[in-house]
Formats: sequence, structure tokens, C-alpha cells
Amino acid sequence: MQLYRWCGSERNFGDELNRLLWPRLLPDFFDDDAAVLFLGIGSVLDARHPADAVKLVAGAGYGGYESSPAIDARWVIHWVRGPRTARVLRLPTTCGLGDPAILLPVPSADGGRAIGFMPHFESLGRGAWAEAAVAAGMTLIDPRDDPDAIIAAIRTCRLLLSEAMHGAIVADAMRVPWVALRPLVAVHRAKWHDWADTIDLRIRFHPLSASSPAERLHASRLAGMRAGRRLLARTQVGLSCVAGRWFVERAARALAAAARAEPQLSDAIALDRARCRMLERLDTLQRDPFRDGASALHGVGNSAYHGG
Repeated sequence: MQLYRWCGSERNFGDELNRLLWPRLLPDFFDDDAAVLFLGIGSVLDARHPADAVKLVAGAGYGGYESSPAIDARWVIHWVRGPRTARVLRLPTTCGLGDPAILLPVPSADGGRAIGFMPHFESLGRGAWAEAAVAAGMTLIDPRDDPDAIIAAIRTCRLLLSEAMHGAIVADAMRVPWVALRPLVAVHRAKWHDWADTIDLRIRFHPLSASSPAERLHASRLAGMRAGRRLLARTQVGLSCVAGRWFVERAARALAAAARAEPQLSDAIALDRARCRMLERLDTLQRDPFRDGASALHGVGNSAYHGG
């Protein structure tokens, strides 16, 4: 069974958490056999995967980045990230147990004084967030860094502002108060509510302002059109050379305003309840990996895998 994680040209914190979590929870469970893909943390429940591979799902979600998958006997679903993903996949909403990132053995907050800011990894590549963070007096936490270093950095914060969903999820698990920054690119927003529903939380997004002309254009309708994306790709270098001091100052003001907002933190009981639900399902997965958990919720056994 192969541990799947989304890989782009740069690392992304949420996707890299797969390598921290699953080998600890499921030792000796994985190899390089791509005939079975293990889909854990990330918005990866879509049609990107080979039709002939078995997809074993433990907490992944639908993000809207690709078309939704046709769920058939090659999908073995123990649980998904939240009820919104379950509805998209036409599963019972009770299958939406939570995001597995809260199962990480993270340390508690150490009472630090820093205000951390974690942009979405795509925003860092397009924007001038290092300059905006300095102007706002905040510590930039780069979601492309080593995940252990990111966790250590979050631990030293008294508050985390995050455009990256898994920044907020890990902060919440560590009991570091956080403020959700509304992602500049609209497609990244819905998944937050999918996760939050499982811990009885309503996300309060705070506005974020683009920190560069390139970032502003990538968040516009132009980026939603194929011709527009080709144009942006061709002009990316030129746009990055535009100083855009006005953009940086406006972005810094948006960060400062968000830092004054009331932060969020899930109720500890709701967080523990979500952890317990997933650990119970994980126990079933360990005993019988290819028993379809979604069907088991209705008392119907179903195995999508009959190989060795």
C-alpha cells in the first residue's frame, strides 16, 4: 500500500503532514505498491487517481480542485474529512468524522508572545508576504518549510493568523488561538467549513488583501479562464518585478486588523470527541483495512480489494 500525498513544485504543510502522522499511527503499513493508495490528509478525493487502483480513504476531503470521483468498488472509505465532503461523494454525512491532522502528537503551546502569520503556500509564491509580515510586526511561518519546524514555530505563538487551513488545524490541536484569513483564491475556502463542521465550529473569516499585483490577478476572474491562466503564466516574471509598495502596505494593514479580531479555538470536548471518533475508525482500519467503513455504518460489509 502506498501512502499518497499531493506533491507540487514546492512542499505544502498540510500535505507533508501525511509523512509525519501515518507511519507513526500505522507502522509497517506502507510500501511502494501503487496498486493500493492510502488517502489521508488533504483535499485529494477527486478523479485524479488511477481507476484501476484501490483507494483506501482515511480522512481525506474534497476540495473542488478536480472533478469529483465516481465512487465504485475500488474505493474503500473508512471516513472523510467532513460532512460536506460526504455529501459531494454521496456518502452518509456520518462518514465525515474529521481531519486526521488533529491526531498528530503535537506539543501544547509554550506561552510564547509572537503573532504568527501563515499564508497559503501559493500566496507566498505570488505575493510579497515577507515584506507585509515585517510591516505588520508579525512572524512569517512559511508553509513550504520543514513540517517539524513549522509545528515548532506555531508552538511559540500566542496567536496564529492563517490563510492555510492546516495551519489553523494544527494550532487548534496545540491550543494556540487562531484567526482564519479568508483565502484570496475562492476555491480554497469551502474546505475550511468541511473541517470545522466536525468540531462544532463556525469559521469567522477575516479579509486578506493581495500583497502584489500578480497575487491580485491570480485571485481574479482572469485566473478562472484557461486563456487567462496562460496569460498569467507568461507574465508572472514581469508582474513579480512590479514593486507594488501600495499592495504591501494594504496587505500589512489587513493583517494588523485581523490580529485585533477575536481569535477562535474549538471547544476541547468537541476536539476530543472528533479525535475519539477517528481513533475508533482507525482501529477498525488496522484490523480490516479493506472493509468499507462507509458501508459498515449501515451494517453492510463491503470489500473493494481481494488481492494479496
